[in-house]
Amino acid sequence: MSIKVGSKYDPELLDNDIKRLYETGLVDDVRFLAEPVGDKLKLIAEVVTRPLLGGVGFVGQSVFSEKKLASVSELKAGGTLSDVEILAARRNIEEHYRGFGYPDVLVTHRLQETARPDVSDLIFVIDEGTKREVRKITFVGNTVFKNVELRREMETKQKNWLSWINKSGRIDPAELEADFDRVLDFYRNSGYLRAKITNVERQPVSNGRVDLVITIEEGTKYVVQSVGFGKMSVFTPADLDPALSLNPGEAYSAKKVRDDMRMIRSYYGSRGHADATVSPVIRDVGPGLISVLYKVTEGGRSKVGRVNIEGNVKTQDRVIRRELPMKPGEPFNSVEMDTTDRRLKNLNYFDQTQVTSSPSAQSGYRDVNILVREKKTGQLSFGAGFSSIDNIVGYINVEESNFDIKGWGKGMRGAGQRMAAQLRLGAKRKDFKVSLVEPWFMGRRLALGGELFYRDLSFLSDNYTQGSAGAALFVRKPLGRRGYVKAEYRIEDIDVDVDTIPPVDLDGLATDSLFTKEDGSYLRSALSLTYTYDSRDSNIIPRKGGRANVGITLAGGALGGDVDTYSIAASGSKHWSLPWDMIVNVNGSYETVDSHGGGTVPIFERKFLGGSRNLRGFEYRDIGPRDPVTEDVLGGQTAAFVSTEMTFPIIENIRGAAFYDMGFVSADSWSFDVGGLHSDAGLGLRLNLPFGPLALDYALPLQDDDSASDKGGQFNFYLNYQY
Repeated sequence: MSIKVGSKYDPELLDNDIKRLYETGLVDDVRFLAEPVGDKLKLIAEVVTRPLLGGVGFVGQSVFSEKKLASVSELKAGGTLSDVEILAARRNIEEHYRGFGYPDVLVTHRLQETARPDVSDLIFVIDEGTKREVRKITFVGNTVFKNVELRREMETKQKNWLSWINKSGRIDPAELEADFDRVLDFYRNSGYLRAKITNVERQPVSNGRVDLVITIEEGTKYVVQSVGFGKMSVFTPADLDPALSLNPGEAYSAKKVRDDMRMIRSYYGSRGHADATVSPVIRDVGPGLISVLYKVTEGGRSKVGRVNIEGNVKTQDRVIRRELPMKPGEPFNSVEMDTTDRRLKNLNYFDQTQVTSSPSAQSGYRDVNILVREKKTGQLSFGAGFSSIDNIVGYINVEESNFDIKGWGKGMRGAGQRMAAQLRLGAKRKDFKVSLVEPWFMGRRLALGGELFYRDLSFLSDNYTQGSAGAALFVRKPLGRRGYVKAEYRIEDIDVDVDTIPPVDLDGLATDSLFTKEDGSYLRSALSLTYTYDSRDSNIIPRKGGRANVGITLAGGALGGDVDTYSIAASGSKHWSLPWDMIVNVNGSYETVDSHGGGTVPIFERKFLGGSRNLRGFEYRDIGPRDPVTEDVLGGQTAAFVSTEMTFPIIENIRGAAFYDMGFVSADSWSFDVGGLHSDAGLGLRLNLPFGPLALDYALPLQDDDSASDKGGQFNFYLNYQY
């Protein structure tokens, strides 16, 4: 409750308190009585609480045991019987059944009193329905598109050998209805305005499997003869024509009509006409020809009134309000409503967001109403993994993306800060890092963050281990919608421990390994400045857009420390979507480092290629200038590579890949000498698994500058996040 002793009486606050009490699920009924006490009020709350859960029972089940269903429900005896938890338990049970091929399952419930007062048993009544899984999906009557093209539009898939991962073969009645709309939308986006599904049959096969037979009537393909507008006063047709996506001479597309309606509403919304509506009028004007007329009801202009926020229990109001690009009293802009909704979703604090507007009590104003439903923002994960670089690794991760460093005693959540602690221990690595980021430093769109870290790595080379411990502090400022600039100061103590390497006789002279010169401890103090631009549509499977990054780093000099270097790095990627969901990806980078003040570039600053992130046909960090004694790579001062990859769908959640990589490492700074060019080609798989996107690649060297780097085909596997 928000009303406290000593606070001013406010009926609206009291209404909100009643609403919140009901939302907890702890009460069946609540009402407030007020008694005057002098010039004050005494509030009395009459509450009827919900019964406690005594036990969970089931009626009608035969496929699963009561013990299994009780576990699936996630209800615990002794807790309060809230409607939210009961409905969630019913959904959990239904999803469990659907996952095993029972699409028509229906779960209801009833309460059963017990001998104990205020304690009830919860009885789930289950109608399991019949087991049905999709063996095959067939279309009848389709002449324009093949079966495989239409099946690709559906979320319901045929059962296959990976059903345990991708859920194929399962029937969700609501999803199936949506699939029919997707197929018809596919037709209507290709000009077949009158396409319709005339019949759907589930033909039983065996073992609870069915064949879906979908009959389609395609109709005539329509071409747009003209596109026009009704009467308008705010804009003219000349203002809107350039932004139209549906143009005369093109095949009719329902998607383009929807896009144009959104565009027109956005134009009006940007001028404050929040109530503007658009209605398309489609007329036949000849055989296979139609006209499209957009009728606009313009409405009046408005300003922003109150901003009402509901549903945030942990998240502070200010964290939500700062995402609004418009403030009370400013001209109302419906485009910025969409921006607000997108920003709230991107926070990843809520599993549901809704941003709407409504007429305000004050004439000429519109209130902004924000409704959110919070989700868990903290995560504790632990386990073990294996990669082709650092072998077996055990890990523990603790993350909270809605942290509050000042919230001691209040759960330390709700202020929108990001906290993470990571520990990784393995045969060849020890990592620990704790970080904190405040995305709105001093109430401005300016991120301030820092981290403490310790790292001990032995997989970098067979000749030395490298450890480091230190801290970093950074600020990050958005530049435009897709770019940002980041400045970071990092100080660390780096220890390079080189194994004993006896000298060898080369050309009659005793020669020491160059690795021995790297042994020692270094204090590195560095400042970096980086600009990033990211227009990708996804960081897991990007189909369009690109990412560019350029940065400069200065270590030593006026910053102090034992390392005096400067480096420049540039990298980028570009993605193109092709027919049949094929994707072409091109990415590459150029990095160079040099010393200043007459020193040398230490090994931990030098550049290497080879491995899963660049040249996949060569071993990790196995391309570059070599030590004449050990024949191992010492690294260079310039490295560049470019990779071209095409991926294509195989089955749901699995894509194939074909790629070509090439690059070079030079001993000199600012070098563009490609005499040491290496290249490879290979094939791979991209698996979108529940724990993350996994890539598996096999590549063969095609060209190498030194025979020592060619060790035959290489197999790589790694998590494929593309941050």
